[in-house]
Amino acid sequence: MIFKFFNSPKSVEKRFKRYVGKPVTLGDGRVIGTVDGIKLSKNDLKPISIIVRMGDGSTKEFNVNEVGAVFMADKVVFQRFNDEYASIVSTLRNEVASIKERLRDIVDKLNRLSDLLLQGGIKEDLYRDIRERLERERVKWIRQCNDKVGSINDLIAELDRKIGDAEKRKGELMIKQVVGDLGDDEKRELSGIEELLNQLRKTRSELLSLRMELEKDCY
Repeated sequence: MIFKFFNSPKSVEKRFKRYVGKPVTLGDGRVIGTVDGIKLSKNDLKPISIIVRMGDGSTKEFNVNEVGAVFMADKVVFQRFNDEYASIVSTLRNEVASIKERLRDIVDKLNRLSDLLLQGGIKEDLYRDIRERLERERVKWIRQCNDKVGSINDLIAELDRKIGDAEKRKGELMIKQVVGDLGDDEKRELSGIEELLNQLRKTRSELLSLRMELEKDCY
């Protein structure tokens, strides 16, 4: 367990050390993990960051001001917290839409160019030049499309690992629950893991959908 203080007086250290093991929740009550450590400022001994053990077993450090951390009697509340994958999925969604639009635009131009040739509206040598240019552009965007599919696959693999770790921890807690040996903090942790799994699975589903959209245009 990590717990780092910068020459803090015993009273301040004791005050914040009691939060180790306490749940970290969001404004809506969802538990995202437990406090694993707190770092204090050298100057005024105020907390500057919180190390959180997430539901999947990993640890992550959060800036107190960025998340709007509030130290309650029995927990720490993050008033401002963004799902780490939400912005990634949003960016990917925009990139996927852009790639699809470019590829469809090129295909549309190629089709219209072929129609123009059949109608005798363009000379064959000019037709070949324009078609070659469009095909080169299409290959470039297909390459970007495949690269994006690869990035999505990497994210899905990362999510699968986190889901596996969270399910393993959930299983351990469920066993303790069955034998009646589950403490209050562990009950909150179990609830947080359920929320985490729902979030990770939802994100995974969104990524699979984006990948399918791309694959229709890439191949």
